[in-house]
Amino acid sequence: MLLYTLPTPAQAATPTPPICGLRVAGVKLKDHSLFYHAGFYYLISIRIVLPEPPNGRGEDALLAARSTDRCTWEVLGTALTPGAAGTPDESYLWAPHVLPFGDTWYLYYTGVNRNIAQSIMLATTPDPTQWDNWTRQPMLFQPNHAGMIYGGADTWSDARDPMVLPYQDRYLLYYTGIDTSGGIIGVADSLHPAGPWRDLGAVLRESPNVIPESPFVLEQAGYYYLVYHIAGTGIGRWHWAISPFGPWQAGGILAHGWAHDFWRMEDGTWLVSYVVGNGTAIRVEPLNWIAGDPPAPLVGQRVLLPLVVRGSEEGAGGRVACGVGRVGQ
Repeated sequence: MLLYTLPTPAQAATPTPPICGLRVAGVKLKDHSLFYHAGFYYLISIRIVLPEPPNGRGEDALLAARSTDRCTWEVLGTALTPGAAGTPDESYLWAPHVLPFGDTWYLYYTGVNRNIAQSIMLATTPDPTQWDNWTRQPMLFQPNHAGMIYGGADTWSDARDPMVLPYQDRYLLYYTGIDTSGGIIGVADSLHPAGPWRDLGAVLRESPNVIPESPFVLEQAGYYYLVYHIAGTGIGRWHWAISPFGPWQAGGILAHGWAHDFWRMEDGTWLVSYVVGNGTAIRVEPLNWIAGDPPAPLVGQRVLLPLVVRGSEEGAGGRVACGVGRVGQ
């Protein structure tokens, strides 16, 4: 049973600093990656130049921007554009994810070909401040576990939204796909951040006809949190477990934004970024936690969480039941 401490009315009414983020005139922003390096906060995001094409596809580049305060952003340009004809990323680039391992920075992303067949791709650089100097590596990963539905290069094939987590003596690659049960978040493992990867299959299965997207796994206070959103809805969910493999327990709904991304600062605190509306902006702010077992992630000033209610049928002590409450509305 999850028990959380609700703030007092005075705490809930405490003014908070303005939420800052990236806006780019004439551009829609989507899935992105947040990181911090050498005194700057960086965002690398899908860029769609408005108006969007009639086919609904316009992800023609990954845009790079930086800030010293998370409020005033400098747009640097494009970090990466589609590859040559016939390559897995010849048409579109989706869902960047940036991490440093050793002296190398890794940019994982989804490459999309003309048939919307998706592959997990990789580009690397020794210096992310040289924002347009990423070197493409060979295609990184395509799912192949038992029960996976993946048609290959000639048809729409789902394998997108990579996220990599170092865990013990290996690396875990989370991705979105579809298998015989419906939409999944899959996981693969490797002894090196550049692979080769072994597909372990689904780590989370959603309801039939529901596609989970933008998975991110983070650790806090000994618990693992899986954050994702439901395709087409903008609804962000979080689950928790004591292992990065699950089994995942339902936690709640994140009240702000979608395509959430996270970055852990050197002092152990987390930052969270998320898309506002239909790509109007990407906001960046500290990630807060509501005390409990496990703690609950708090994005912005509202979060859906279990509410402690004491019943009268069990005497003065009462039994503890769970409902849904809102904090800081």
